[in-house]
Amino acid sequence: MKSEREVFRSLLAYAAASFLALPLLTTFSEPLTRIVEAVMPVEYMERVLSPIVVAAVAKILNALGISTAIRGSYLYLEGWMPLRVYVSWNCVGWQSLGLLAITLAVGLRGPYTFRSRLLAALIGVEGVFLINILRIVATCLLAYHIGYLPALIFHDYFGTVLTLIWLAIFWLLAYTKILTRKEISDSEYIMVEKEEGRVDG
Repeated sequence: MKSEREVFRSLLAYAAASFLALPLLTTFSEPLTRIVEAVMPVEYMERVLSPIVVAAVAKILNALGISTAIRGSYLYLEGWMPLRVYVSWNCVGWQSLGLLAITLAVGLRGPYTFRSRLLAALIGVEGVFLINILRIVATCLLAYHIGYLPALIFHDYFGTVLTLIWLAIFWLLAYTKILTRKEISDSEYIMVEKEEGRVDG
């Protein structure tokens, strides 16, 4: 459908702009973090959300053969090179959720049912959570097997790339499999067409 293709192109353009601005975003990450600390309950996020993320990461690392213990927001990787990893509130994925929220505000416009919009939003959030877990797992593996610098580069740059890839896949699935248009009358359909700029007059 034309309107959906137009929105999808807009989302892709947004993703491309975000990718190009990645070095700038990384540069201003610290000031942005300070702003978030001032306006959000970061202590609650670290006390409640960080241990959940840590537990999920530990299960995956143990399944991959790396003996991993947890304590609060800390991961303890055992083996040939013992490693302690601290998962702060800043690592729970709020930046990725922010990107998702912006795309949802744009992508869910249109005559879709409330149920399909809600389902799309939930799938989007679940995907962002899983991508964040994958990012932390990959960072731990790089630090454990290769070293700190490769892990830092991956964490700061390629983690965001993973989020952008997920958003592209998510919206493709949303428009082809998830979102359902409402059943509307002919007069309502004409009004929608006019609002979307596809009817003259």
